[in-house]
Amino acid sequence: MQTDRQTAVKGVKALVFDMDGVLIDSEPLHLIAYQRYLADFGLTFLEEDNHKFLGMKDLDCAKHLLERHKLEMTAIEFVERKEAVLHQLFKEQLQVQPGVRQTLQKAFELQIPTAIASSATMPTIELVVELTGIRKYFRHLCSGDEVPNGKPAPDVFLLAAERLGEKPSECLVIEDTFNGVCAAKAAGMMCIAIPCQATRHQDFAHADLVLSSMEEVNLEELVTPRSLA
Repeated sequence: MQTDRQTAVKGVKALVFDMDGVLIDSEPLHLIAYQRYLADFGLTFLEEDNHKFLGMKDLDCAKHLLERHKLEMTAIEFVERKEAVLHQLFKEQLQVQPGVRQTLQKAFELQIPTAIASSATMPTIELVVELTGIRKYFRHLCSGDEVPNGKPAPDVFLLAAERLGEKPSECLVIEDTFNGVCAAKAAGMMCIAIPCQATRHQDFAHADLVLSSMEEVNLEELVTPRSLA
């Protein structure tokens, strides 16, 4: 599933990971959380409804749903209640994606600084890294709620680069959504797309490299190790 632009991903000095769909197999759980929560209002939420939200900030999704269904609550209240359902699902059945632990361990061995830059809320990001035991690998956690604009705007990726102390052009983003790839390229970063089951239908033509799994990521070919820089 590789593109012919692999040579565009070279000299990486920092790694920036999206979370949902990249580090964890969570998109199906987000769908279930929306379905269970909206069912309390007698509403249905189909997989097709969820497609437009992939990669977007939770608050932006909430505002859209509140407007569509004329629900009487704030977007923050909606997100908090939906996330309570999601967090329980995470505690019951969260799994990391194939190749994630090996990639993070290799980045650690190569002394490549890493960050998460996710559209998810910070409480959700913190829960995920604790439940999966991968918190130790990340220098910084960046949430879409910390920046003015969500993906496809570059804000959260630029925040990650700033915190890592690296130029955006020397950062490699790993994403699984069209919105995420657009955000990474708008930030001036290199980007590998690894579509998850929920995003395989999306267009990844703007990515520098498209892979089928994190297991295909070869950091030694892509990065500039600290010890050799």
